[in-house]
Amino acid sequence: MKSTRIIKFVFGLVGVLMLVGAGLLYQNTTKFIASASRAQGEVIDLLRVESSRRNSSDTWRPMVHFKLPSGEIVEFTPSSSSSPPAYDKGEIVGVFFNPSNPQDARLDGFFDLWGGAAIAGGLGAVFLALAIGMHFLLSDAAGARRRRPR
Repeated sequence: MKSTRIIKFVFGLVGVLMLVGAGLLYQNTTKFIASASRAQGEVIDLLRVESSRRNSSDTWRPMVHFKLPSGEIVEFTPSSSSSPPAYDKGEIVGVFFNPSNPQDARLDGFFDLWGGAAIAGGLGAVFLALAIGMHFLLSDAAGARRRRPR
């Protein structure tokens, strides 16, 4: 019974910490968007990211360039990659960038902006739901009700 309490506690703690992390990622993204400038960019290349595992396929990351209001061209590569590629070479994409540091740029797409918060929030909700479910299903009172003779 003690191991069940530890598992419930760990699942609940992981769930809460992941939800807090998701909230912080959400807050970071909303602050970035509020202070960022927008531009239209173009995917100029697709960079292959080799998988570290033998059985996994490689993924692709777009290299994007966009023009600042001053006319300067900025190139950047987002940190996320996918297989198959999420973008095509030559595709026009929306870009958010920090006006004081244009290299700090993000693509205007759901996963590029909100993917981290969505994944952390979803996993946190699952862990917390499992902890709550275990609490009610495996509690002493629930066990006593199941064992009570009729």
